[in-house]
Amino acid sequence: MVLGSIALILAASAYAQDPAIITSRARGWLDTLTSPAFHGRGYVKDGDMIASAWLAKKFEAFGLKPMKQDFFEPFQFNVNSFPDSVIVRIDGKRLVPGIDFLVDPASGKASGAYGIVHITPADLATPERKRMTMGVISGKAACVHWTTTKSADTLRMFHDWERDLMHYGPVLKRSAKLTWSVAQDAEPFPLIEVTGDALTDSSLTVDLDVRNELLSRHPARNVMGMVKGKSKKWIVVGAHYDHLGEMGPDAIFPGANDNASGTAMLLSLAEYFGQKKNTPKHNLLFVAFAGEEAGLVGSEWCVTDRPIAWKEVRMMVNLDILGTGDDGIMVVNATAQQKAYDQLVAINATKGYLKEVKARGPSCNSDHCPFVQRGVPAIFIYTLGGVAYYHDVLDRSATLPLTEFADLHALLRDFITTWK
Repeated sequence: MVLGSIALILAASAYAQDPAIITSRARGWLDTLTSPAFHGRGYVKDGDMIASAWLAKKFEAFGLKPMKQDFFEPFQFNVNSFPDSVIVRIDGKRLVPGIDFLVDPASGKASGAYGIVHITPADLATPERKRMTMGVISGKAACVHWTTTKSADTLRMFHDWERDLMHYGPVLKRSAKLTWSVAQDAEPFPLIEVTGDALTDSSLTVDLDVRNELLSRHPARNVMGMVKGKSKKWIVVGAHYDHLGEMGPDAIFPGANDNASGTAMLLSLAEYFGQKKNTPKHNLLFVAFAGEEAGLVGSEWCVTDRPIAWKEVRMMVNLDILGTGDDGIMVVNATAQQKAYDQLVAINATKGYLKEVKARGPSCNSDHCPFVQRGVPAIFIYTLGGVAYYHDVLDRSATLPLTEFADLHALLRDFITTWK
């Protein structure tokens, strides 16, 4: 028993110093989080609940303490899901889910064969043309051909038109890249995004079998654990563990970079600071957020539920997309938290961890946002360079290099240790 304890201490000491061990442990966690057993950490086969249970066990093993009776902060929200196989054939050719096509996350049901009606913006530009078009597409599938644009207003108009069309029948459109998401509601009919040359201006028919399941008040839970520090102040370290899940059994979204990588960093820091010899200056609250992909639902619930007094928080550090780092890191909200950014830059300059620490202004694009909106000082860090798979079936552990994981771990460790 004594020899075993000594071995654990030596292993912990080596872990604290050896970048190879840090990266290796992160790789193991990444492989687990992205494994088929976790179902993309989404809303089919309870993938998100499986992941949260696993994370709670890790927090406990690292010596973190629960904030309440356990490590969970439960909440509920509506979410649209696709538990069954999704079948799409265009002119008789069956398409591959996740590779050739995606259903829009707000899609409803459709089953059967549909003739395709091709429409352009001109067909919807006036109330008279729109009424005529809606009459023509009734009982058929509308294939939309939008003009290429970067105008936010025009893109919003196209989106609104698509939602209108989904009340009349299935909608098809071509996309250069298939990027999926999560929706909290569902339209009556599906929208199918197709890449490649399967859908053309002359496509005539589409056969569909799309079945969605709108989950009302889906149970979800953040996973929270704390480490007692030397002061009464707090630092919050957060990362969302949820991802997109499955579009039927044939398209699984592993979510390696987004955000198994950030979750692995959360675990890595929790394991380090969970050791008594690494007792931090401030109390640390580690939060693995659920529901980020559905619209920052978990972090919004956390700031509303108030597990701690937010006025006592010295900094909230949000970790999302940390699997590369060839070109350094980006610090979002750096201009609003200049001292925190300057400290990260100074540590990096002294230790030479990363190629560069870049700065961005405020952006409500991840789980730091609800904290910022409540006046809690917060930054969001993500890595730059390397592979660019995002919200697709190719964001896998096997292709995620974790290039600068150990160096970023060291930078964050030093920042948390020295932040006043």
